[in-house]
Amino acid sequence: MKIKDEYGELSSGSGQINPTSAVHPGLIYDINESSYISFLCKEGFNSTTIGLLIRGKQKYNCSSFKPALGFDGLNYPSMHIHLNGTEPRISAVFYRTVTNVECGNYEFKAKVTSPKELSIAVIPETMKFKRKHQKKSFKVSVKGGSMKNGSDILSATLEWRSNKGHNVKSPIIVFKQQPSF
Repeated sequence: MKIKDEYGELSSGSGQINPTSAVHPGLIYDINESSYISFLCKEGFNSTTIGLLIRGKQKYNCSSFKPALGFDGLNYPSMHIHLNGTEPRISAVFYRTVTNVECGNYEFKAKVTSPKELSIAVIPETMKFKRKHQKKSFKVSVKGGSMKNGSDILSATLEWRSNKGHNVKSPIIVFKQQPSF
């Protein structure tokens, strides 16, 4: 699916449309209910608003959950930075954990494609898996100057490429909120 090339990573998905690749994705980003609740707590939700979202009778106390790490606090393939327009520089760190869902030894190397306005570092740059269901964590650091006037979005891609043909893409989006009139 192509929308507009000017929007880079927003022009296509993260690979979820290819059914053949979806059967053997190589890596997955696991997430559970407590991770979502930690994310909501980080975003400023409280037990009442979380209860309304989940529609359950259980009360959630944010202090009972492990604090979410990183800029967004969510173990999700996509990474986004929302600027309100007053930040002097772009700076964010994302923490992610992936699970190998293939049998045997796999090595994944990070390949970043980004515009010159962004500096993106992935640590570690290589992940080696020895068995199925093995988990590995990595950190993505995104830095850049202020977004120029007239520029409201920057997009990049982190792609984990395996030695056995699996490619796992993650879009990285930086966008600036436009003033409302």
